[in-house]
This record gives sequence, C-alpha cells and structure tokens, in this order.
Amino acid sequence: MKSYKLKSFSATSIIKYQENLNHQQLRAVEEADGPCLVLAGAGSGKTRILIYRLAYLLEKGINPHNILLATFTNKAAQEMIHRAEALLKSSLSGLWAGTFHHIGNVILRKEAQTLGYSPNFTIIDREDSKDFIQDCLEELGYLKREKLFPKKEIISNVWSLACNSQKDIDEIVGHFYPHVEEYLPHLKKIIAYYEQKKKDANTMDFDDLLINWLKLMQNESICTKYSQNFAYILVDEYQDTNRIQFEILKRLACVHNNILVVGDDAQSIYSFRGAEIDNLLDFPRIFTGAKVFKLEINYRSSPQILNLANEIIRHNMQQFPKTLEAIKKDADNPVVVKSKDVYQQAKFVAQRVIELNREGIPLNETAVLFRSRFQALELEVELLKRNVPYVVRGGVRFFEQAHIKDILSYLKIIINPKDELSFKRAICLHKGIGRTYAQQIWKKFTHNKNLKDIDKDLPKRPKEGFKEFSALLGSLRNIQSPQKAIREVLKFYKDYCYLSFDNSDERILDLEELAKLATDYPTIRKFLLDFSSFEEFKGETLLSGSDKDEILVLSTVHQAKGLEWEAVFIIGFSDYEFPHPKALNSQKDLEEERRLFYVATTRTKSLLHITYPETKYTFKNGLIISRPSMFFFELPKTTYEEWSLEDTAGVLEEL
Repeated sequence: MKSYKLKSFSATSIIKYQENLNHQQLRAVEEADGPCLVLAGAGSGKTRILIYRLAYLLEKGINPHNILLATFTNKAAQEMIHRAEALLKSSLSGLWAGTFHHIGNVILRKEAQTLGYSPNFTIIDREDSKDFIQDCLEELGYLKREKLFPKKEIISNVWSLACNSQKDIDEIVGHFYPHVEEYLPHLKKIIAYYEQKKKDANTMDFDDLLINWLKLMQNESICTKYSQNFAYILVDEYQDTNRIQFEILKRLACVHNNILVVGDDAQSIYSFRGAEIDNLLDFPRIFTGAKVFKLEINYRSSPQILNLANEIIRHNMQQFPKTLEAIKKDADNPVVVKSKDVYQQAKFVAQRVIELNREGIPLNETAVLFRSRFQALELEVELLKRNVPYVVRGGVRFFEQAHIKDILSYLKIIINPKDELSFKRAICLHKGIGRTYAQQIWKKFTHNKNLKDIDKDLPKRPKEGFKEFSALLGSLRNIQSPQKAIREVLKFYKDYCYLSFDNSDERILDLEELAKLATDYPTIRKFLLDFSSFEEFKGETLLSGSDKDEILVLSTVHQAKGLEWEAVFIIGFSDYEFPHPKALNSQKDLEEERRLFYVATTRTKSLLHITYPETKYTFKNGLIISRPSMFFFELPKTTYEEWSLEDTAGVLEEL
C-alpha cells in the first residue's frame, strides 16, 4: 500500500434517499459522521442502513479505498457491495470489505515481516488446527497416558475462546470447561508448544489472523498508517463482536474517528463464542461524543408479536431501551399451549404444522425452535411417523449425531455380534485404541468368536482400553431393558464426552433423553427395531397440495438468529430448560437468556405458538410437575392467549 491520501470518487447516480428510507433510517444514513451507534431492532432494516450509508459516502466523494466494511460473513459483504453498486451504477472494486479474518489476512500479508513471519505464510483451517494440536499431544507423550486426556477439539476450543475474549486460559477453563480443570498445567504446556510449532512453520490459524492483526495495531506507525487510510469504518452485527475485534476497531478509528457500528443489544446471544455485549453497551462511553440512532420501525412482524417481544425485553436492566413498532396489520395473538407431557407436545406441534400447511402456509415458512437440541427428540420421532419432511438447521438429525451413534453401537453389538461397523465404532472410544488396533482386534474376534485372549499381543495402554470395553459388553449382556443398557454405557461415556466435546453438557442431556425414549421398550431388540425405522425422509409427503421441495425447519434459537418465518413454534418453554439452568446464578447470563427468548419470538411474521409440558420424567426424581419458564410469569396476560390441549382435543382428533 503506497499511499494513504484520501482520494475523491465520482458516482453517476443520484439516489432518492427520502423515498427509500423511513425517517429513522434516513437520519442514520445522513447524519452519521463521527462515532455512531445504530441500534437496529429486529426486522428494522439494518442491512439497508449499511448499504445506503455506503452509497451516501461514495456520492459525497469518498473513495472506496478509504472505506472499511466489516461483516461476519464474506457473503454478507458481497451482497452489500452488489446492492450498493446497483444503486450507484458504479464499481466498488477498491472497497475494503469482508470478515475481520479476511481483512486481517490482507493486512498481515503486507506487514508480516514486522511480526517475524514471511508474507507467504500459510493459513490453516479449524480442522487442520486440531490435527496440529493432535501432533503436539503425540510429540509431548500425552497419547501414552494411562487415563483419558482432553481431546484435540477441547484444547482447540479453550485456546480459541481465550484468544477471542482476551482472557487467560485459567479463566476460560474455570468458566466454560470446569471438568478439565485438573489438566490445566498440561493444557498450557500443549498450547505453548502448538504456538511455537506454528511460528516455526510460518503458519497461522484463524485466531492468529486477529491476534497478529492486533499486534500490528499496537505498533504506533503501522496503526497510524491504516487508521489514516480508513476515513470511514462501517461494522455489521456489532453486538456479536468479541474483545479482540473491539480492540482492533478502536485503534483503526483513532485518526478520523468516523466509525459507524450497527447492532442490537437485544439480540446479543453468543457469549459462549466470545461475543461481548459490553462492546455495544459501552460504545458511547469509549467513543466520546458518540451519536446513538434507534431503528424501531419493524417490517417483519404483526403488532401482536411485537407487543409480546417488547414486554419480554423490558425486564432486562443492561440495555438501550427500544419499543418496536409494527408496519403490518393486526394478526392473531401469540398462543401459549400447555401439554400433558413431551409426547403430547410433539403430537400437537406435528398436527398443527399439518393444519397450517393445509390452510396455505408452506412448510418452509414454518419453523420449530428450541433452547437445547435434546428438546426436539420426541418431535422428530412424531414427524417421521407422519412423513413430514424436516431439516435440522445447522446440524444433523437427532439419531445421526455422533454421540447418539456412539451409545447405540454398544446395543447393536449385543444384538448382532457380527456388526463390524458398530464393533469398531465402540471400541475406538476406549483409551489407546485407534482404527489400526480396532481392525486387529476385530480380525482376532471374528476368528475366535469371543473376546478371550484377544489382548495378548496388545501394548499396555490399548490392552487397558480393551479390558474396559470387554467388561462393559459383559455387563450389557445381562441387561434386557434398553433404558438400563443406555444408562450402563453412560457410566463410561460421560467421562469420554467431557473430554471430547465442547458442548458435553448438551450431549449428555441428549443421551438422557434417548434413555427416556427407551423406557417404553421391553427389550433392546425391540428398541433397535423401531430405531432403524427412523430412516431419512425420501421425499414423499402426506400433506395435500404441498410442494415436494417444502421442508419444515427445526432449529435451536441460536441457529435461527437472522432468519424469519410466517409461523414459529417455540417448544420446551419450561422451567430449568428455558432459561438454561446454568444462567440462574448470574444476572448477566439470565439477561442473555431473556434476549434468546426475544430473538425466538421476533423470528415470526404472524403466527406464534409457545408450548410447554406439564410434567416431565427425570431419572433422578421420576415423574415431576414441570412449571412453565420463569419468563412466562413476566408477561402481561393481554399479550397472549392460553390453550389447553384437552380443550382442543376434538380439533386435534379431526386432524
């Protein structure tokens, strides 16, 4: 980059801003010089603000080369650029635009030697990064340890979260991964070795693109050079930025101080990824003289939906208060539905989806949202029974998840000892046994037809793993009940889960739900017979007049952010499930859970059903009475109507 002098840019189009923007949007586009925070409520057109602000700057003569547009996906950046080019009828090829990682990569290529890298450094993706950590584990001798050790995925996530939040590893482990706290000294040693190996190999991972970019910005001359160049900085989804991104932006804006960030504190729900809501809440304090614009005109939802959403978020203390106003006409009130149990809840949702489809709402305009993945199991079973096609957004179907297949592999071996795939899958979960040893053991097993003396020639560690595997199978052979068999496997698998997956608590809840589903089956054989019938939907549908491409969406609320549907169901709205139990001891965490509820409700355009079961089964206490979520009791009764499934039994039977 040779010159950072601001250059003029000539656009050939004169845009009619007043005709294309409402009065709130227009102010943000025309008056956003200096540090500006645009609080864009749900459905208020935040992307439109960025596009028109970009076009406005270009029409004022700012060269694209002197504008930085930071987004959370490169696709979002490209879409904004294309729409701005269509408005201006001019190319924006010189614009700095893309994700923080993309922009960091471009700058680091120019300045790498300052940090001791050559400009041709290699970038490794997440999977390659984990494999690199696996090499470190092997070279440092941790794969030969007698006991299970945290897997590469856990170590990678701990380090990534520490980088992006700018916190110590101790703090990250203590808050997010307390089950691996005993391994903390070893984790630090492994991570230090991993960092050194990357540097020696002239390699950076995705987190390094931000860490090293920040290091560059701490160099006064380099910081001045780039902050002089970026006359205007535009940032999308600012509520999702982490601490390191905030520090980078603060330095980039130090010369011109023209930074416009667009976000919504009411939709900040990604703290588990390192997102820091204080970046947004503290913006007016950090950037002196900052202007705050509020976009409160909602183009998505009915007045009834927005009345409910406004009441939900009103109870948060740490926020910029906003009141969403609807453009759309009146629609039905949101409905809160009480069911007897999770099975009745599943039947109601499946039947109601079919009913709405017959009334003209396409399946792909309907979504079922939930706080945690395990809450959708009974619904998935019900949808499969009824041949209702569905997709799980951002994931796989319940029975296709790795941890579910892991547990069921043991049950399959008991019923069919010749099942090679299940045998190898299960035995590889035990310490010291990888694919090579699994193949050796399987060959001996098929020759001997039993597990005796198979471990004679195995080294010490795989021999211990084999004994553990053999003992577990021995205990399972004496169990008839599939529920008891699953819980027997769980005694071993819980430790494996904690050391292998970053969302171990959620996966264990899935497995508890699987065990609960199995309670209705007298034998393992009968359970697996039904399980095998839950095959993937082939495209047929029982719904009259529906398009074969229509697919119902199932999603966690986190995965649904930014999307919208005509009809939305929020299921499992129960105490100790929504909000998540871990949030109950922290006001900050509880407020994020309330924001999660707010995000869920504002995904719908017109129809909203919120369901909760009256009872639920836990293995610790058996059948218990289940209260609706604590958030339910914060809502005025005027914002919803209540349905009891007993009252609508005739209607449901008719469906």
